[in-house]
Amino acid sequence: MRNKGSQAMFLSLYYGLKSIYKDCEVVGFANKYDSPEQYAFKLLPYDDYTRLVFKYHLNRVPLLEPLLTRFASLLRKTDKWNSAIPEMEKALREADAIFDASGYTLGSGWPKGGGEMLLQTIRLAKRYNKKIILMPQSFGPFDWDDGGDNVEFLKKVKKELSYATKIYAREKEGYGCLKSLDLGNVELSTDMVIREKLFPTANDIYASYEKDETDYPAQGSVGFIINENVFRIGDSSAVFDLYAKALDRLVDKGENVYILNTSTADNHLVESVLNKTKNRDKVSVITKEYASPELIKILGKFKYIVASRYHSVVFAYRSGVPVIILGWANKYTDLAEHFQQQDYVFDIRNPGVDQIIEKIDKMGQNYEHESRCIIDRLENLQATSVVQDAIDALKG
Repeated sequence: MRNKGSQAMFLSLYYGLKSIYKDCEVVGFANKYDSPEQYAFKLLPYDDYTRLVFKYHLNRVPLLEPLLTRFASLLRKTDKWNSAIPEMEKALREADAIFDASGYTLGSGWPKGGGEMLLQTIRLAKRYNKKIILMPQSFGPFDWDDGGDNVEFLKKVKKELSYATKIYAREKEGYGCLKSLDLGNVELSTDMVIREKLFPTANDIYASYEKDETDYPAQGSVGFIINENVFRIGDSSAVFDLYAKALDRLVDKGENVYILNTSTADNHLVESVLNKTKNRDKVSVITKEYASPELIKILGKFKYIVASRYHSVVFAYRSGVPVIILGWANKYTDLAEHFQQQDYVFDIRNPGVDQIIEKIDKMGQNYEHESRCIIDRLENLQATSVVQDAIDALKG
């Protein structure tokens, strides 16, 4: 799975279910992934092609699906769909329940088509007469500005979401948006990767894992994580200036600084940011395709980080590592509040460079205290399991 946040949510769910039902089979339907055979679990492609087949019931037309699959495979030059539809049908028929571990699709941060993807998953559960749980994810706001009829769309949203046994909203805003639809199956829960105490190692998730070849930073360094989305949401030149000044400040303070790439989407920005710093040669870069368990282990080596990617913050908090957050959405503030870290959250649309530099200085002095606070809060959050709660809801 390419998106490491999505991967981590799936792994939390997978190993949470396996801890409760040791011999259960968990089959993952994933949008984007490379080489599924590398993993120790089953992944099937839940992408534009397979969604289309299921949406229009093309799998039920004799002989049609194999021909379509062959044509699509030749057109896209891939073999990932070979036998996928029959395997997905079998998994859906035999499933005891469906758990959706999406991150965010239903809200005006995306076009309505994104929300339709979630609704289609619920319709699929209906078709196969399966209960479905929407695990912790973001929702809302519901104020699309696309010229369409939001009222009619939200009627459809309410109808489909009402079918779910339970919906876990990750943020207060999303919870409020869902409750505004008069849904009675909604509960507030922090991110599943935070909430679940159990999380696998890299050795657990790969079919073959011979030795740890991770490029670890020096213990006690400071990590810096870029996100290409902040250049789209904030003012691009201001973001470059902020990143460069923050890196320069860290170096001037004598910190050992590493830029850690947690997403390949950010690779092209690293050199551009470094070229704007005064101390290009004093900033190290860790850039390699690591799985989420490896990223959690890397982040655990830092004394604190400056980050803009949501699940990088989640991974850091899971490791007891404080974060100066450069974000833009409510999900960052809500996450930080769980750990009493909201004073270290900044909106990239109105960053206030001087205030951020001041917080970097403060964090350099207080990171040990903040780490203890995070670890204490983490213990409280992990006192209960959202996966177990979901299982209980299915039984009830």
